[in-house]
Amino acid sequence: GRKPYPWQLDCAEALVLSIDCIILAGTGFGKTLPFTIPSLLHPNKITIVISPLN
Repeated sequence: GRKPYPWQLDCAEALVLSIDCIILAGTGFGKTLPFTIPSLLHPNKITIVISPLN
């Protein structure tokens, strides 16, 4: 398996602590992980993900 990048863990921790987090990263950099972890830990909370598509 792969180890998460430090910024992924930092952002996931911020979201678990109810602190907003903005990620600007290119394709394949693992942007999904930071918002997936808090969503799984707190299924009763709402997660909003804004992702522009071409």
